[in-house]
Amino acid sequence: MTQTLAVAIAGLGSIGLRVARALDKGMPGFRLAAVASGTTARAQAAVSSFRSPPLVQTLEDLPKEADIVVECLPPAVFPALAEHVAAYAPSYFLVVSAGALISAKEAAERVAEKGVKIVVPSGAVTGLDGLRAAREVGLQSVRLVTRKPPRSFGGSVNHDGGEIATANITQPLMLFEGTAREAVTLYPKNINVAATISLAGLGPDATEVEIWADPNVAGNCHELHLRSIAGEARSTAINLPDADNPGSSAITGFSVLAALRRLNDPVSIGS
Repeated sequence: MTQTLAVAIAGLGSIGLRVARALDKGMPGFRLAAVASGTTARAQAAVSSFRSPPLVQTLEDLPKEADIVVECLPPAVFPALAEHVAAYAPSYFLVVSAGALISAKEAAERVAEKGVKIVVPSGAVTGLDGLRAAREVGLQSVRLVTRKPPRSFGGSVNHDGGEIATANITQPLMLFEGTAREAVTLYPKNINVAATISLAGLGPDATEVEIWADPNVAGNCHELHLRSIAGEARSTAINLPDADNPGSSAITGFSVLAALRRLNDPVSIGS
């Protein structure tokens, strides 16, 4: 019999609220224990209609209530939450802002030193199972090509030292080519996929990334190319943008739910 795990969610944006609603609706083996958001009033309003409204906490107190803390915050807030998670040491820390594991590595390491298992959902990318297997046999190269509708980058983007209104982008425009570490630094809200892939594979400095603003794509497109001693593989995900946050893919919140289920599932499928 699976145990019932108490879940606390940090951040009630489009992803966090989707996860909270699913937990309130009912997921065997889990209960929504607490939430935290930008303000107490905002968090209370977001969960007021829930069947079983959770406790509304500050980020500092949130981990007290949890077996699992789910992070769905702006990347800049991650280090503060990580310090609180390290202080209370729940069993799991599920991180959506994968880029923060690179940019705020020291804070993440303090969490791990307390015996907390850090879990990163697959999010908007496919092919991580093959990537992990290839790493075992010997990875030689990993490249991510991300294409998103221009509006997902906001009102404007930087290109060649100038600023371009995304509404004026009528042809595919390469915004970035470099390493995953550089991509996470320049696009912390748009390219968590690059961080996830780099952490599962060759690391942030050896993972190659391209980012395109492309008016010809209908969704957020992520192409993963890898080569290893065992051969080559390519996978493509084309995800609809989240209606409430076009910079993210709608599938991301459901990936969090899948990761939660796996934590408490007696049978684990896939590598």
